[in-house]
Amino acid sequence: MRYNLTHFFVLIFFLISSSISSSEMTLNELFFDNSKPYNLKIIEALPEKAIIQIGPDDAKNTVIEFMDYFCGYCKKIHSELIELVNNRDDTRVIFLQHPILSESSTVVAYMVIAANMQNKGFELHNELFSIEGSLNQKKLDEILDKLEINKVAEIYRNTNVIGIDIGKEEIKNTVNLSSFLANGAGARGTPTLFINEEFIGGYIPINRVEQLLN
Repeated sequence: MRYNLTHFFVLIFFLISSSISSSEMTLNELFFDNSKPYNLKIIEALPEKAIIQIGPDDAKNTVIEFMDYFCGYCKKIHSELIELVNNRDDTRVIFLQHPILSESSTVVAYMVIAANMQNKGFELHNELFSIEGSLNQKKLDEILDKLEINKVAEIYRNTNVIGIDIGKEEIKNTVNLSSFLANGAGARGTPTLFINEEFIGGYIPINRVEQLLN
């Protein structure tokens, strides 16, 4: 199923802002310029700190997943997508925030973006989806300690830097924009995928993902 633009989201987005993120992509370029596929324009519309990526920037294939860290099917497809990239040198996967299941989903999404500002975004993202069982506070604390995300220079006097970062408006706005673009693309749940230009709402087996690659 190809992505079809809805005028409702265009209107709402127009009312919110006349441009998108630090890339300064205009609304006209995002929604009405057909010179580039919409899935690639999503990436350009988001600031760099929003991008959690595995695989080369110049990959022939781009898979985008809008996901929630408390989504069982997102966890299921995560290891499959990682294995896919590890087995191919022509594919990249970009994981984007779409926290819809709970307030905890939003807080964890903030944390991953904050970690990405410390260049540990993918590491945290991968650990969150690699734990056994359900995510809880104890497991989250163990992951943060393991990755030393909260370890800071002595000048901060052991201040929890990631705790400070997740309260920043730029972090919240980044997650909100990512989720807005997911909704604008037609996401009604997680995972929602773009496999190159093909829009997929929901989980599909990895062999089906491979069939859609170039």
